[in-house]
Amino acid sequence: MLNALRKRDRMNTDMPDRQHAQGIRVLAVASLDELGRFESQWNDLVARCSTATPMSTFAWLYAYFHHFVKPPASWVCLLALRDDALVGVLPLVRSPGRSISLPNNPHAISVDAVFAPEVEQEAYLALLDEAFLQGDRTSAIVFRRIRDDSPTLSLATPGLYRHSDLAEQGAYLPVPPDFEEYRRSLSRNFRNNLNKAVNKLKRLPDVEISILSGNDADPALLPRFAAVEAASWKGEAETAIQCSPVLLDFYGDMVTHLHRAGWLEWQFLKTEGRPIAANLCIRLRRSLFLWKLGYDAEYSRCSPGSLLLEHVVRQASVEGTIDEIDLMTNQPWYNNWDMAWRPYLDFTGYRKRTFRGTAAYCGVRLKDGLRRFPLLRRIKRALTADAA
Repeated sequence: MLNALRKRDRMNTDMPDRQHAQGIRVLAVASLDELGRFESQWNDLVARCSTATPMSTFAWLYAYFHHFVKPPASWVCLLALRDDALVGVLPLVRSPGRSISLPNNPHAISVDAVFAPEVEQEAYLALLDEAFLQGDRTSAIVFRRIRDDSPTLSLATPGLYRHSDLAEQGAYLPVPPDFEEYRRSLSRNFRNNLNKAVNKLKRLPDVEISILSGNDADPALLPRFAAVEAASWKGEAETAIQCSPVLLDFYGDMVTHLHRAGWLEWQFLKTEGRPIAANLCIRLRRSLFLWKLGYDAEYSRCSPGSLLLEHVVRQASVEGTIDEIDLMTNQPWYNNWDMAWRPYLDFTGYRKRTFRGTAAYCGVRLKDGLRRFPLLRRIKRALTADAA
């Protein structure tokens, strides 16, 4: 049996192109210029996919491929087409080894495939079929930190063993229909701190809040945002965008394409024209994603970041144009705002009927068993001790 699986592994490294269901064909793109031809269609597809995060947009992944993928790694973007219309996108990074993965790093934490709702099952299977032709004897495909309601997790995958683990919870705030009622529901201590911060802010001259979206969200404002972000602990820790030429280039490309799609938003709290808090945001469908937040530590007594967020929530409640404010990540201070939490999962698909895929999946299930059953862990420790 094992010999037969090994033989099939060798055969699967040179499989011919196939016609997929619903007339879908898959194009493998590994050139930024070629990828740019699909920017508009990709944007339309993301706008129709209710669970797609900003990290799955053309803007994010074009910038990621351009600035983060370096040899020996390489990238390829699989595009599912039906009658020349884009119906699916699967971005992949190929590294030495026996698995392929979707892009992932601290600046792209939730990249997922994107499908047209009317053919999502057919597009998903077509993209998976082609994905396993992209690496030498590839045995698994890895999706990191994707939403628990993603179609990737719910659609059928008959050719894969499936394994998922909770990565972490990500925060979001359903926009309250009545802002004042929502504010009263927050803890008394936090409300008092906000009130004190408001009083301190009133002592500053020429305070204003500007929200720039659509055509007004000039991508050239990135350096202004980056300066605010670097004026706090992020600058001291050298994790701010401004501290890294690569990050400046990455975010420069990204905000340029987000602006072109109409999704970029800048939020600034200023005194005498000087920003003391700023947010880099993405308006996508009926969600506002707050991706990068910054404040000037010189003004920390005024809690400028909190007051800017309070204004954003109030404005969203009044306007009624978005349903949620999504921060995606997990920080202790989010609890002050009584946010809701959404699970994000790590998901791996292992190829069935191949030796490497089957062996890797069995190994993962064995590790799961060791974690869940204390007796198995004790047996493992005893065998390890005996072997030593």
